[in-house]
Amino acid sequence: MTVKVIFDECSVPFWIDIAYRLTKQYDWKPCYWTGDPGFGQQVKQQFPDIIFHSTLDAIRGLPAKECKDLSLLVLDQPLLEDLAFCELISLYMMNRIDRINAFSFEEREQLFKQYVRYWSAILKKFIPDVVVFSASPHLVYDYVLYSLCKRNKIQTILFDQTSLDGWIYPEARFEDGSELLKKRYHDMVSSWKLGKNKKIMLTDEAESYLKRVSGDYSGAVPFYMKEQFAQNNITKYIAKKVLSNPKNLSNIFQKGWHLFSRGHYIKQKRKSIQDSNMKGFEYLWCKAQGMRKKNMLKHHYQTLQQPAEFHKPYIYFPLHYQPENTSSPLGETFADQFLIVDMLSKCAPANWIIYVKEHSSQWHLKLHGECSRNTDFYDRLVHLPNVKLIPISTPNFELIDHAKAVVTITGTSGWEAVIRGKPALVFGHAWYKFCEGVFYIPTENTCRDTLSKINAGYTVDRELVRLFLSAVQEIGLNAYVEPSYAKIVDISNEENVSRITTAIYTFYLQSTTKK
Repeated sequence: MTVKVIFDECSVPFWIDIAYRLTKQYDWKPCYWTGDPGFGQQVKQQFPDIIFHSTLDAIRGLPAKECKDLSLLVLDQPLLEDLAFCELISLYMMNRIDRINAFSFEEREQLFKQYVRYWSAILKKFIPDVVVFSASPHLVYDYVLYSLCKRNKIQTILFDQTSLDGWIYPEARFEDGSELLKKRYHDMVSSWKLGKNKKIMLTDEAESYLKRVSGDYSGAVPFYMKEQFAQNNITKYIAKKVLSNPKNLSNIFQKGWHLFSRGHYIKQKRKSIQDSNMKGFEYLWCKAQGMRKKNMLKHHYQTLQQPAEFHKPYIYFPLHYQPENTSSPLGETFADQFLIVDMLSKCAPANWIIYVKEHSSQWHLKLHGECSRNTDFYDRLVHLPNVKLIPISTPNFELIDHAKAVVTITGTSGWEAVIRGKPALVFGHAWYKFCEGVFYIPTENTCRDTLSKINAGYTVDRELVRLFLSAVQEIGLNAYVEPSYAKIVDISNEENVSRITTAIYTFYLQSTTKK
């Protein structure tokens, strides 16, 4: 039986190979594909009949060229009521489109409703059996598509990236996580407590990873953060790149020209989002203005910061870089990180302090932190009675080791905390939220109960943390869906394609069998 599939934001060649294998081996039929504008030709060469929709157009609410005459859905109250939470998250997520304060609330609402009309019509026209997302849907349009799939009971598949280099696992919904991982870990813990399985077997790679994270921070820094640190001084970074290999100068120039000449989905002033297509010198000016704002934010933060006092009882909350999918959609309403700090401030034991530390990427010159911070955010934090902003130079592991608990939405710091024996409060859908020592916090009561438990002397069983890592390796796969991870996963492109293909097909088969 033919399975009709939509591929969302799959913009690297191995996704074409995966789609081709699914077609040839399992009779899947790709009918619609979204991705970078320059990738459409490659997709069309392999699948001539497919509809390709460029990311640039999809984000701006423009239809795919072949669907410009598609009859759009009429919106009614029941539909919009069902999507009210989706709308709340989507409007917040649109910060990534607005770099220069040009996107009004009314315009955001209009774009959201355009997404609902268009993607409802697409699902009605193509009637897909499954939609495959290359990552958690976070470009707004695809979050609406994802939410419509849930409403219409259309199977979705995405992969969760763990902190263990190269280990991922499939899931249907990021809100639920992997049901297979949850069940397998529960069964392993039950056997452990009954004394049936006292020997926890981990791969050499996993043992090495645990050793690094249990040691000094310099040995545990994720590879992507090392690259960001290296780029803090852009002049020095480029000089080092060129001196190491003169051919890098050509690559740097090509990347720079690509960013300069291509269109960007940034909302422009006095233009609708559909007509916005920022590029060239206007884009450079936008970037310059963003850098200026980030420098201002950094300076304002530094005027408010105070040194951490490790001898006092405290909760450590390293903020998330935003805009990013790790906080929206994965944090849902808690993408507004002030809500987290406000809750902690009111729920923490009387003598505890909440130390809040900004993420270094928030002010990084290449990133877009200006979209999601303002000076008022920092001011509101320090006006809370037991909250202090601390310098970003304060060592991360030292803060974890002296804390009563570590707080995050979905960040690596929560996972590092339980490895190092500290409880973690997660306010979003972290890949490790089923693990020992991790407390998912959706409500005020949950927060109060958890902090009371920690204050009463709760300690993390680090052997059960090891057991969780064993469960991840058992149900997951060593592969990558993000191309940047290819450098740390020691497998060929051919093997990666084979593993991802098998994982998608197997997960779909198991999901449909349950239904």
